[in-house]
Amino acid sequence: MTQTFRGHLLGSPGEQSHQAFMEPTPKHIRVTFGGEVIADSKNVLIMHETNHVPAYYFPLADLRSEFLESTAHRTH
Repeated sequence: MTQTFRGHLLGSPGEQSHQAFMEPTPKHIRVTFGGEVIADSKNVLIMHETNHVPAYYFPLADLRSEFLESTAHRTH
């Protein structure tokens, strides 16, 4: 059975060992921590990636910036 997605395939389509795929989610996602709402959006993307649990990506405008902290960690 073939699964159909509405988003965008990231990386090389022919590469079978590692695939990454992002698509919009129809859900309204709210994140709370310590009793504070730190993210609230209806415009979230969900990333599906080989060997990783799916992850939500929020627009910066929908995050409370006072809870964000820059780190030296980088990824690609």
